[in-house]
Formats: sequence, structure tokens, C-alpha cells
Amino acid sequence: MIEAGGEPFHRPVGAIYAVDDATAAAELREVAHRLAPAGVRWRETVGSPDERIGLHPDATVFVEGPPAGHVDPRRLVRAQLTAARSLGAQAIDAEVEGLERFERRGRSWSLRLRDGGEVEAARVLIATGPHADEIAGMARHPTVEVVAETVVVAALDTDECRRLDGLPSVIAPTDHPVYDGCYLVPPTQYPDGTTCIKLGAEPRRTRVLATAADRRAWMRGDDHTAELPGLLEVLHALVPGLRPARAGTKPCLIATTRSGLPVIDHVDDGVVTVAGCNGYAAKSSDALGALGVSLALEGRWTDAVLDGESFRLGAG
Repeated sequence: MIEAGGEPFHRPVGAIYAVDDATAAAELREVAHRLAPAGVRWRETVGSPDERIGLHPDATVFVEGPPAGHVDPRRLVRAQLTAARSLGAQAIDAEVEGLERFERRGRSWSLRLRDGGEVEAARVLIATGPHADEIAGMARHPTVEVVAETVVVAALDTDECRRLDGLPSVIAPTDHPVYDGCYLVPPTQYPDGTTCIKLGAEPRRTRVLATAADRRAWMRGDDHTAELPGLLEVLHALVPGLRPARAGTKPCLIATTRSGLPVIDHVDDGVVTVAGCNGYAAKSSDALGALGVSLALEGRWTDAVLDGESFRLGAG
């Protein structure tokens, strides 16, 4: 495990996944049964299994105990970089603007950096999230739609931390007029020492950010603050009686694909892209990265379980 490098990022607090229609319940049930041989243990119930979580009394709820839980994305990145460096990788903190084909000393590609630098490589893996279409020089770009999303982060005092201790991660529908579904990250200590609970919700009407300028304007601007009242309504409905010391919003970018699966495919000779993770990138990043690296190194899809055609450019 990459946590062995000394940066713990996973909290095994369990997870609750609630759905409000029979089709979604059947799909989740099928996935759960398929994972049972791998040791995944779950139970199904109706209504909330935790009195601190407010769910519709008729909701179908799938409950998974530890090691299910959630990851801290900041610590996850640090752990991944630590693991990579321990295996001889060099991490360069610079923005890549484009790539160019050339032939020199067995290397086929040159990566142009914004600071004027250059990195030569025989093979390239491009995993730029919502910025997948912004690297110049790619023969093909994955088709992803980038949408704006906002999260609310609420700081908790000592009493609330004690009351909500052991709260599981939650994914649930909502009957809010603005938001369709939500996820809850239980109380987590942030870099400034505060403990916060976080909720993200999918708007019923999406805001598409079609250009790089649109995405940067969203991330650097304050449009997201207008969503604070609505997101707090969703948060208070999901965690009844919550008493936050303070709360604020943060902007996010979600890269979506037609298939609902990420694109993991060659876009040129020796160049592989991983893009469009549909909001599931953090928790799945190690596995997705491994698939991309394997494709780049081997030149072909090697996973014996997953169908590589489902991850091709244009799938779905």
C-alpha cells in the first residue's frame, strides 16, 4: 500500500449508499454481489441505518462497514508522490503546455513547459482531469464535457466533532429543487487544523464550462458563493441538527463522458490519455493510473477483467 510511505490518507469509517428507485437499487445489488468474492461485505436496509443521517424512510440503503470509507485527496497525492519518488521517479512541479514529436536518443516526445523548460520522453501518459483538451500538439483529444460543481465545507466545534464521531461516508438522493443527488465526507481534519464536514451536490441544471478560459474563470471567481444557502439546506437535511461553527463554498470541476466511464486510450503513438472520471477520480486514481500506465508501457490493454473497448475514445 502506498500509505506505507508514512502518509495515511484513507479513513475506514464505512459507507452508506442510498437510492430512491428500483432500477438503481437493482444495479447496486448486482455490483455488490459481483464484489462479494473479493471480500466486500454489505447489507441492505430500508431507511437510514444511522440516526444522525437523514434519509427518506423508503430509501433503499446499502451499508458497507470498514474498510469502506473515504480518502483525503491532499494526503493521497502526497502519498502517491512519495511512493513514486521511492521507486526512482522524478517529480517536476511545472505546467505542461504542449507536446511535440521528435526523435532523439530513443525518445519520441518533447513536453513543453510553461516556464520554458522541456522534458523528453519515450512514452507519455496525460492525466489532466478537466483540462484534457488543453494540451497542444495532441493528435486527438478525448471527448469530455466539463461542468461546474460546488461543495460546502462546514467547520465543527469540539461538541459537534464528538457527536459526529464515526459518521460514515454517504451518497444519497435529495428532493431539493436545485440539486439531484449529494455525497457527504464525514468530519475530517484540514491542513489548518480545523475539523470540517463536506458536502457536494449535483445540480439538476448543469453549467457547462466549454473552454479553458471558462474553467479558470469559474475556479478563480466567486460565482460558487451564491450556492451556499441551497447547499446548506441539503446538508442540514442530510445531517439533522448540524451546528456548524461556520461554512463556506469551494468551486470544483467535473469531467464527464458519454459512457459514464473514463477514457483510457492511445491518442498517438506512445501517448496515452486518462480522462473523464465522472466525479470518481480521487477514490479510483490508483487503479485508473495503473490501467493507463500499463497501456502506455505494454502498448495494449492487458487487464483480464475489464473490457478495454469500454474505455476507448468515442465509447458510449
